[in-house]
Amino acid sequence: MKKEIKIKKRISNKKSKLFIILPLVLIIISLIIVASYFILINVNGEGKYLKIKLNGEKEIKVEYGSDYEDLGATAKYKKKDISKNITVKNNLNLEKIGNYTYTYTIKYKNQEKKIVRKVSVIDTEKPVIKLNGNSEMTLYVGSEYKEAGYEAVDNYDLDLHDKVEIIGTVDINKVGEYIIVYKVKDSSDNEFSIDRKVKVIEKPVVNTSNNSGQKIAVLNYHFFYETDEENEVLCDKQSICEKMDTFREQLKWLNDNGYKTLTINEFVDWMYGNIEIPEKSVLITIDDGGLGTGKHNKNYLIPALEEYKIHATLFLITGWWDIENYRSEYLDIESHTHELHVSGGCNATCVGHDKLVEDLNKSINVTKSKEAFCFPFYQYNDEAIRAVKDVGFKVAFIGGNRKASRSDDKYKIPRYVIYDSTSLQQFINMVR
Repeated sequence: MKKEIKIKKRISNKKSKLFIILPLVLIIISLIIVASYFILINVNGEGKYLKIKLNGEKEIKVEYGSDYEDLGATAKYKKKDISKNITVKNNLNLEKIGNYTYTYTIKYKNQEKKIVRKVSVIDTEKPVIKLNGNSEMTLYVGSEYKEAGYEAVDNYDLDLHDKVEIIGTVDINKVGEYIIVYKVKDSSDNEFSIDRKVKVIEKPVVNTSNNSGQKIAVLNYHFFYETDEENEVLCDKQSICEKMDTFREQLKWLNDNGYKTLTINEFVDWMYGNIEIPEKSVLITIDDGGLGTGKHNKNYLIPALEEYKIHATLFLITGWWDIENYRSEYLDIESHTHELHVSGGCNATCVGHDKLVEDLNKSINVTKSKEAFCFPFYQYNDEAIRAVKDVGFKVAFIGGNRKASRSDDKYKIPRYVIYDSTSLQQFINMVR
């Protein structure tokens, strides 16, 4: 009987627990069902009302070195504009070529959507090779071809000198026209090439007995101006300031009368007896690099040389102006010191050997040439000449107002100074 009572109590207790647990389970299940329903409603129903869209293209290419302004994105919930709630993250680096992303995220009413834009920083600009020396050269059979060198730069990779490939050779013992090709490719596979044309010709047959005393007029100019009030004021205190009408008249006379205008290399080779040159030859030189001689200071000289296809040599004060302002296949560039052209002050003759050597080497680093040097103000002394020789210059020029010959001291080569007052007949008398 007691046993039966105990069993009934147990059953009663289980029923009690069951009555407690069962409602709880039902409540939990109901909550799960309700939650699931609302989730499904949001995802499958309300979720379709949340939209995000890019402004502009999904993939954009930006040129290296340029600016980028992102167009952003827009977001809506139903008809409501919620774009202000968009958050944007990006890893863009305009200073480095590569692929980057803009990620736009919108969170609203417990929903979240994202959209991504790809931004590629690219480089399509070609590198540039600038040739030292002339792009067209003429050499005599048996002479020496010297590679004048080059500079190669790129907007992204910067110095590409070591990446340049040189294709072609010059057979200095065989008459012909040779093309030397300089090619370079940057890290973005942009390519650039430039040619140098080298003509090898027979040495002219000359009567050395008549030519041994040949003399060449070396003409010396400084500044140039066109006829107008502004330019005349600029040249008012400069006696060596040539009017362009007069200069063109002189160039035309040289052309009309069959004169060869020498490059500095040809003149130096003639001075050293390596080549012979036509009896009608002349060397045109310009000092300093001031008014009218460069592309930054009115640019009168270079267009005139190119128009008449006449060669000249500029002795540039390399510390004063950028050499790039004077680039032309008709204009050789040599040294006129780096910063020792001081009017009324201490220049090449009084700074001492070591100081002058230091300055000359700076100038050589700019011109990339040791063919010729010009003493400032035509002033020189033994110590200055020794420094010019020590750094490796082959010749040096002064004043003198007479023709140059092979018998002259190679470091005191005379020149005719062309003044604004020099008439055409005086010019002709100098050249002849």
